[in-house]
Amino acid sequence: MWKTVVRRLLIMIPQLVALSVVMFVIAWFMPGDALRGLVGPDSPPGELTRLRQEAGLLDPWYVQYGRWIRDISQGDFGRSLAHNVPVTTVIGERMMNTVRLSIVTTFLLYLFAIPMGIVAGRRNGRLPDKIVLFYTFLALSMPTVVLALLMIFAFAFNAFNIPVDTAWFPLPAMGTIHVDAHFAGGWTAVANRIQHLILPSVTGALLGSVGTIYFLRNEIIDVQTSDFVTTARSKGVPEGKVYTRHILRNAILPVAGGMGASIALVFTGSIFIESVFTYQGMGLLFIQSIQLRDWPVANTLIMFYAIIGVVAGLLADIAIMIVDPRIRIK
Repeated sequence: MWKTVVRRLLIMIPQLVALSVVMFVIAWFMPGDALRGLVGPDSPPGELTRLRQEAGLLDPWYVQYGRWIRDISQGDFGRSLAHNVPVTTVIGERMMNTVRLSIVTTFLLYLFAIPMGIVAGRRNGRLPDKIVLFYTFLALSMPTVVLALLMIFAFAFNAFNIPVDTAWFPLPAMGTIHVDAHFAGGWTAVANRIQHLILPSVTGALLGSVGTIYFLRNEIIDVQTSDFVTTARSKGVPEGKVYTRHILRNAILPVAGGMGASIALVFTGSIFIESVFTYQGMGLLFIQSIQLRDWPVANTLIMFYAIIGVVAGLLADIAIMIVDPRIRIK
């Protein structure tokens, strides 16, 4: 297994280098930059050119790229052009919010998907299976933005006119929740954070669970007709043990294999979810950095998401080998 990990890590290096070159070239050709907003009508002539010269934005792209790689190798990710602070400071302020959202979303995703996939697989062709399939088809046809807006309309804006003093799940711009004075500030912050996590995490989990449900259902249907399952039943093994020891153990492999993709999907999908819910995480920061042409922040976030995707795939392979030691992935 360790050889697989080392081999994948070595393959990851040229992949990330190629991505960084493409990313840097695209950013270099895009018009505008964040420094334009720092120059007002009263600024002296040539002020914008001077700022660009100091920031090194007038150098050829390969010179800027070489300087960027050199600085990254020394642990320096540059300074945000829009905020004039180190990139690590800007991203660090948002990272934990995205990590919390991703953890809760992933937990809810498997909490929804695994029971629904098992029920649909065991009740193939019956009413529970049809209900689950209807849900998967509905979720597949539902854009993330549309579901997020529906959730906001129903639960943040109290569209059903439920007699409550405040919105159930307020957006960040809608203030903080009210608590009694004897609860310390720490409890206030925790409760407020949880309340703002529920809507975006449930939205991400509902849409992200479709693939896991689909694969688990199909694997259960395929495995329960296998020869070793038929043999176990002919020997009088109780049906519950047949499902837990034979069917579910083999059917769970695609779920373990898709775990890495689910983790990567949660992180990348948070870009759209955070934007709609104005959740102050890295996804919203990424959209804002592109809008402001703050390329040091945007480039760093792109590389971060790329690393997350590669590492998630590696973790998925490791999970498969742990679930079934007979499998060896090269």
